[in-house]
Order: sequence, then C-alpha cells, then structure tokens
Amino acid sequence: MCNVTIVDYSVYLPESRIHVKEAIQQIKADGIDFQTSESDYLNRGFELVPIEEELDLEQMIATVCRPILRRALQKNVQIAAVMFASVTNNENVNRNLFDFLIEEFALEAVPVIPLEEYACSTMHLSLWLASNYFMVPCQQGEGILFITADRAMNSYERSDTFMVFGDGASAALFMKGQREGQQTLASVMRVDGLVYDLAPDRIRLYYSTFYLGVRQAVRAALNESSIHIAQIELVFCTNLGLHVWSMLAQVLKVPLERFYNLTLALDGHIHNTDILNNIEHAIRTGLLKHDDFYMTISVGFGGYYGCAIHQYVKEVNELCI
Repeated sequence: MCNVTIVDYSVYLPESRIHVKEAIQQIKADGIDFQTSESDYLNRGFELVPIEEELDLEQMIATVCRPILRRALQKNVQIAAVMFASVTNNENVNRNLFDFLIEEFALEAVPVIPLEEYACSTMHLSLWLASNYFMVPCQQGEGILFITADRAMNSYERSDTFMVFGDGASAALFMKGQREGQQTLASVMRVDGLVYDLAPDRIRLYYSTFYLGVRQAVRAALNESSIHIAQIELVFCTNLGLHVWSMLAQVLKVPLERFYNLTLALDGHIHNTDILNNIEHAIRTGLLKHDDFYMTISVGFGGYYGCAIHQYVKEVNELCI
C-alpha cells in the first residue's frame, strides 16, 4: 500500500482570462499550425484561458509555496526535498527560481530536484517518487514539497498543434502515512514513450491508442489499493476536454458525470496544476466529502500515464503529524 499523504496544498491561478477564440487567433497569427477548429475546441468544453500579466515565474512559485512552508514551520515539518516541474518553462528549471524561498525558510541544505520528460503526468511521477522515498526509514516529521508552475511567454509556449495552455502554479506537501489529509492508497505510472520526435505517424498512433495506457494504469492502481471502481466518487483528470473524458468513461466503465469538469470552461488546461486545481475546487464547493474515495488520472503527451487512488480524510490545510 502506498504510504504518501498530501497533508497540504496550494493553488494559484491568475485573475486575468482571455477567450479561447482570441487565444487561437493569436496562435495562428504567430504561425503555429493549430489543427483544432475554434468551434471544435469550444464543443470540447473549453472557454477561457488564464493569462498571467503581473507575476513572473519565481513570484508564482513563491505565492503557492509560502503558505505551505509557513504552516509546515509551525508544525515543525522538515522539508527533505523539493521536486519541481514546469512543462512550459523547463529551460528555466534551476535553483535561482527558489532563492527567495530558500533564504526566507532556511532551505539551503534542501535538494531541489527538477522533474522533466513526463509532461502533464509529472504530478503522478512526484507521488511515485515520494512513495519510494518514504519506503525507507526517514526522520519523523519529514516532508517532500512538489511544485509545478507554468507561464507562457509567447504563442509557442501557449499551445501545441491541438491544445491551448493556461498559466498557473500549484504545490503539494507529501508526508509519510498520515492519518489525516489526502491519503494516497495506490499510485501507478505507465510509460509507453510513443511520441518522442513529433513524427506525424507517431502522433496519430498516440491519439488513437493512449486510452489503452490509461486503462492499464487505472486497473493496476485499483488492484493495488483493493478499491473497486464503484467505490470511486469522483475522477480528477487532466483537463483535456469532454471528448477525452467521454472516451475514458466508456473504456473505464465509469459514468461520465463522475469526471470532475467544473474548472474546464473557466481554467482550461494548465499542465500539472489541473488535478490539484480540480481537487481544491471540489473541496471548496463541497462536492468532495470526508471519507470519499477518489481517483486522479494524468495524461502526458508522448505516452506517459499516471493514476492514483486517494481517500479524502480531513481538510488538508490543517497539518497533522
């Protein structure tokens, strides 16, 4: 059984939004071959795109980390490592982004580990890595901080040929086997590695078969957790659109209404922030309740799939160690 509990988390999204029509028009004007029509994109449930206009990437990171680190300090939680992921800005993955936080919270001896390659499945990669870390003896009260942040500086970072990306940041604090928080009962990663050179035939193959990789990850996670699919109250998935969720619902034999979709129109797709944003929204609206079992699924372009089974036990912004 997985021994990771998400004991705290934080999500930051900019207030500014533009309509997807405006975003797609700008993307095409900049010479990007965006192959999804505006009408098709809207029919998939997308409407607005969060655009950061004030904060830089370092400030976005500080915004989501400070509340977690302050609460951790109050509870004497020692940060053992920081894992950082950025799909949009991976060339900026270096310790300079954390200099202010390191000085403010005396984290000079804490390793900062960049996570790459797994695209929008890096959230589940971080859970898997944390689970492995906590399998060995560690100091009581240790935590691992996962951070993800993306801020597009141009249309090439705002999109690929099929998807428009929003700006945002999130962070989660993992601890070993806590009785309160977002308990992770199982966490599975699957890697197919089908698209590594953007060859058109590989991209077509990926989009026609990726659901098979997701299904295998889901089955493995359910088996590991000994939870039946009927016990899952909600599915929090990467915000890839209603058409993808409909396909996955059929393949997984889960009612489509269990896929949480209330952030899709307002926030769109924000890489690894999608899942934490959806969970935070579901808790705030009361749709995710204490003791509920829920599933998280991530799909990373290129053949990376993550699935985890969780149980929501207590408000996660109250650290319990």
